[in-house]
Amino acid sequence: MTRELILTVDDEVRIGELVGMYLTKDGFRHLSATSGRQAIELAETERPSLIVLDVLLPDMEGYELCARLRQKTDVPIVFLTCKDTEIDKVVGLSVGADDYVSKPFSPIELVARIKAQLRRNRIVRGRSSPAATNSISSEHVQLRIDAHEVYVDGVKVELSAKEFQLLAYLMQNARQVLPTERLLSHIWGYENSLDTKTLQVHIGHLRKKIERNPAAPERIVTIRGIGYKFDEPIKEI
Repeated sequence: MTRELILTVDDEVRIGELVGMYLTKDGFRHLSATSGRQAIELAETERPSLIVLDVLLPDMEGYELCARLRQKTDVPIVFLTCKDTEIDKVVGLSVGADDYVSKPFSPIELVARIKAQLRRNRIVRGRSSPAATNSISSEHVQLRIDAHEVYVDGVKVELSAKEFQLLAYLMQNARQVLPTERLLSHIWGYENSLDTKTLQVHIGHLRKKIERNPAAPERIVTIRGIGYKFDEPIKEI
């Protein structure tokens, strides 16, 4: 079985070497890039299973690089950067990242997060099981699991891999309140995370794409202090 390939993008060579050492010890293959242009070339030619990238790069900002990579691949992307304000994290998630780790960092925690992202990605690509429900529909939203497509009132909308996973899980548990911790654990693999910003950003993105009025959501509603629920009745096909 081919070992999964991880691409790290950081102009600090020692960071790439350190991350690569821990990844290799855990059974991964590793490639390192020191610029955005090199990262794009390697992503196209080597097709890594996951990309770890910095925000501060010599030829382009990491946010721009993430957005450009998202046009070419749907593999998980994890930011690893010293830019650690809440706004930095929101921007990173908004341009398509799946996770955001701040420097200084624990290599062991980073590898754990990489494994969690890969595990979730495998589940989505495998569509769970052969007997899994093929389509889930409410009055306005149709989610086609095998085709990885979503339609709102008959119009196809584009979702990222994480947005699709999140919507699928909410619709599969329609009208049930799903606690924040359960959503983070199921979608991102976080076991005891107090980091709710990742979830909030993705919920915000989903609302913009499937709600009639994202400022007054009717489909994905917030249960204050607990979590979220998909509040339309559904039928499984």
